[in-house]
Amino acid sequence: MKNSKNHYFNLLFATLILFSLQGCNDSEEGLIIKTEQIPLFSEADLSIINGNSEKSWRITQIINKYYDLNDALEIELSCVQDDTYTFSATSNDVVINLGEDQCFGKNNEGVFIADIEIFSAQTIVMDAASGNTIYLAYSQGFSNEEGNVGGVSIRHYALSELSEDRMVFYREGAELVGEYNEALIFEKI
Repeated sequence: MKNSKNHYFNLLFATLILFSLQGCNDSEEGLIIKTEQIPLFSEADLSIINGNSEKSWRITQIINKYYDLNDALEIELSCVQDDTYTFSATSNDVVINLGEDQCFGKNNEGVFIADIEIFSAQTIVMDAASGNTIYLAYSQGFSNEEGNVGGVSIRHYALSELSEDRMVFYREGAELVGEYNEALIFEKI
């Protein structure tokens, strides 16, 4: 009887080790995928963004782990996904054509109406920690018609992913591709 118990115990122990080793393999594969460092981009990479002439993009995803519902300057995907961002080879300024959906309306207290939406963007090649890379200076804001109430937020996003059809700009706090706390994800129109 004692041999039978030892046999079952050894079989159970071997099975547990097999499952734990399988789990380690999956984890190691996951680590390999997430160890790609965010690359630096040169001024020459702007040609992919602007198509050597001009190229239009649309925001398809916003990542914001710090989203604050009480911040009047926060945006959501629903209000920017119908906007068009046109990048040009002749200017660093991005032409933004706002769609029908507005991001800013009444604030939480209902004190004023944001009649005028302000969005602007510009590509900049500037020094990163270990060399030059491409940044997107992105401004969003609002004002009422009287011009006595308003707000603006200016943020710089570094380019982290770039292909002919997709680009990702992220804010600080990430070192690896895909591990973003804040990011704007664009797809070519």
